[in-house]
Amino acid sequence: MQQKKLVSAVALMGSMAALTACNNGDDVNVDLSSGSGGSGGGGGTVSTCPAWTSPEAQTSDGTNVCAIENDIEENRTLTSDIRWILDGKIEVGNGNSATFDTESEADNLTLTIEPGTDIRGGRADSWLIITRGSKIDAAGTADNPITFSSEDDDLEGAGEWGGLVLQGFAQANPGNNVDAEAGLGIYGPTANDGVSNDDSSGTVQYVRITEGGFEVAPGEELNGFTLFGVGSGTTIDHIQVNDNQDDGIEFFGGTAQVSHLVLTDNLDDSIDFDLGWQGNIQYAIVKKNSESDRGIESDNNGSGFDVTPRTRPTIANLTIVGATGAGANALHREGMGGFIHNAIYDAGDVCLDVDDQNNEINNDELIYDDVIFNCAANTAGDDDDGNANEFADSILNNNRSNTVFDEDPMLDENTFQPSSANSTLGSAKNFRTVQENAGDAADATADMNFLDETDYLGAVDPDASSPFWFEGWTLEGTL
Repeated sequence: MQQKKLVSAVALMGSMAALTACNNGDDVNVDLSSGSGGSGGGGGTVSTCPAWTSPEAQTSDGTNVCAIENDIEENRTLTSDIRWILDGKIEVGNGNSATFDTESEADNLTLTIEPGTDIRGGRADSWLIITRGSKIDAAGTADNPITFSSEDDDLEGAGEWGGLVLQGFAQANPGNNVDAEAGLGIYGPTANDGVSNDDSSGTVQYVRITEGGFEVAPGEELNGFTLFGVGSGTTIDHIQVNDNQDDGIEFFGGTAQVSHLVLTDNLDDSIDFDLGWQGNIQYAIVKKNSESDRGIESDNNGSGFDVTPRTRPTIANLTIVGATGAGANALHREGMGGFIHNAIYDAGDVCLDVDDQNNEINNDELIYDDVIFNCAANTAGDDDDGNANEFADSILNNNRSNTVFDEDPMLDENTFQPSSANSTLGSAKNFRTVQENAGDAADATADMNFLDETDYLGAVDPDASSPFWFEGWTLEGTL
């Protein structure tokens, strides 16, 4: 009896393979009827899936489950009526498979992901890479966000799969055709086209990424959301990265701009950027736990602090809620410059640590403007400038445009709204004007077509009312 079942199953799977091979892209549906079923507990009913994927057992509620096993070499759409499984590393396009001389050598593909789609890493070593020249169109909505997670049904468990990676042709200070860390391919400008800082890698909106950070090489875990040389033409807003083993979001060069960012319980740095990133972030909530490292870790280039283009972003309306035992709420080092406006660093052991600086302090290239500090120690005690002083103290005390308030912001633990004396300004601030007045106007990177003028500190307007911008689409219980 067992032998008959085995022979029947083998014959049936052979029929499935034949159907897949000859249906020219049509869906495949094979019903194993009332067997015990595979993953998903769907009673053994094999899913109806596109021919370019592998059908798995339906879930217990009858949802089709389709595995993506091969790189994507045509325009494809992930629909919301299917649970999609990433079976290993999946690349879209050929943009990191060769060192191109021109951008035209890269594929121009689009991976479309419908609102409400559920995408899961089927193995720990699964991740999705949109390579240079191709795009992702992942436009979720507040009511139907897109979710990336591991294959199990809960949404907690750092390191259970990889993460989401975008690559582009925008600037990176190591030069052209840069090798990405952890063997993730090639990014940045080509040899003959020059820098494409307005390059677009597509759209990522209302997307939640959780449980990622698998170690792809010794000591190298994936970030939840990684941007390699991504340009300002990319639309990125309403993003949550939760419970990632490594960084929440990291920018390697590029000019990408992000708004409405939520980073919760990530175990390394929540926001990390280096290698010449000159983009913008506005409206960001960072919530750390005792196992987290820094809220921000930022560098220019460890091989040359003055290498250009310099890391020099603008970050506005940021709230970092630290934790005892976690790393500093912000670490700046290795020649990084930039502007932090209208921010709140609340709780935790250290608010600000600045190391390995060169001329940023004297040249007003690292500016903290209208920021509240409320940590056990507002600056680190590294004494690292050679004169028994901490660089962070110099940043706070020397630059003429810095305004840092030492007070409890009185954050509402549910809404993240501040109510302290200095959490509201007298008028809305034009960030670019402040930056031009602080130093070299040519270095003022604030994009006022992207950044809103605001008259309050932190990520949430004290005068706003529910629903707040982070409500409804973020993972339940994470804020």
